[in-house]
Amino acid sequence: MRRLFTTFLLCCVAVTIAFAQAPEKFTYQAVVRNASNSLIANAQVSVRVSILQGSANGSAVYVETQTATTNANGLMTLSIGGGSVQQGTFANIDWASGPFFLKTETDPNGGSNYSVTTTQQLLSVPYALYAKTAENGFSGDYNDLTNTPTIPTVPTNVSTFTNDAGYLTDADIADLLTTVDALLDQVDSLNRVVRNAGGQPVVMPNRPCPGMPTIMDYDSNVYRTVQIGWQCWMQENLRTTHYANGSLLNPWSSATGTDVPYRHPAHGIPDSVPTYGYYYNWYATVQQVNPWDTVTGRIQGICPNGWHVPSLEEWDDMVEYVHTQEDFWCDGDSIKIAKSLAHPQGWYPFGSDECIPSVNSSMNNATGFSARPSGHFWSTSVYYTNQKTSFWTSTQKEINNEYLHAWHGTIEWNNTNVSNLYDGKSAGYNVRCLRDLPVQH
Repeated sequence: MRRLFTTFLLCCVAVTIAFAQAPEKFTYQAVVRNASNSLIANAQVSVRVSILQGSANGSAVYVETQTATTNANGLMTLSIGGGSVQQGTFANIDWASGPFFLKTETDPNGGSNYSVTTTQQLLSVPYALYAKTAENGFSGDYNDLTNTPTIPTVPTNVSTFTNDAGYLTDADIADLLTTVDALLDQVDSLNRVVRNAGGQPVVMPNRPCPGMPTIMDYDSNVYRTVQIGWQCWMQENLRTTHYANGSLLNPWSSATGTDVPYRHPAHGIPDSVPTYGYYYNWYATVQQVNPWDTVTGRIQGICPNGWHVPSLEEWDDMVEYVHTQEDFWCDGDSIKIAKSLAHPQGWYPFGSDECIPSVNSSMNNATGFSARPSGHFWSTSVYYTNQKTSFWTSTQKEINNEYLHAWHGTIEWNNTNVSNLYDGKSAGYNVRCLRDLPVQH
């Protein structure tokens, strides 16, 4: 049975540590699927939530049950701490005695037959609750503090005209405040989706991954990153000629064919590589330079250390997240998200539907994913340049008990949605690597 996909949305947690009483609960969201991997939409489900101490198999310090109703995208929302208590007291959890782990058991049918289980470490959400214990930690008397600095004697001549101590004047402070306000405005503009009169996103927000705005491959190519939900993606197509251990990946040639690992310049032009990257066949993409991680099921393949080739499930996780965010929809339709993932440049003009990437492309890329229309390589030729782009996943497609095909995610110039397709492993497609660790908040 497929795992329950979860993520924390920290925007929804009220962390009012210093000025108000912290609420005795925090928000949890998850996408729910059934055993057939289909979303459970607009349905009531039941969940048993346990907070475990010490490890993923530790003792439960608190257990509660809740019911929730999923939305059209299968997303449910819980306020943990607000359910029917089965064990313990939420307000008495000693958050300083971690680590703590969140275990959820879900009955997709709304009963008490909890059949879908997931456990993950709580990294930061509940610790706003722990911070409340410091509300009255300081008496307010300076003499109660230890290791206090020595305060120098205050000069007597500190007027605006004869500021012999070099202190900040009122005018200096006013200038600093003006500068800070301007910087805050710039930061806000980088993280806000600006909309036109029709309500559509019209600019690329700069959302680099926290703590990792760029990464470097073996060839010293530098790639920008982009945060989408809880995932950290490359914002550019891979263009390395080596694996992370230094092994060279040979270019395609008619002498070797396409059934051996190869790379080929996108658009068939070497000068296009800095913009569009290389095409790689699937054999090159997942070559066992670094074997499958038996714990996580990830494969590093052609990606730099700390990154891996996304599985079809991980690609779908990104697409499903975009489906849940109204800022990324076109014309108010949660299905029409291709435009929000497509780079504004390079698309061949087509049709009149404003929700396809090739029409009014200045409105593209609300997510910052920046998918460029690279086309693909097959046999000896390049196809569909300026019309589509596809990204290999590590997931194979079984046909008649054979694994000669693999899945890729595709964005097309004339399609409002994102497609999952499969092709022979000899085909050449682009690669976007995914960071091994989720985004840390």
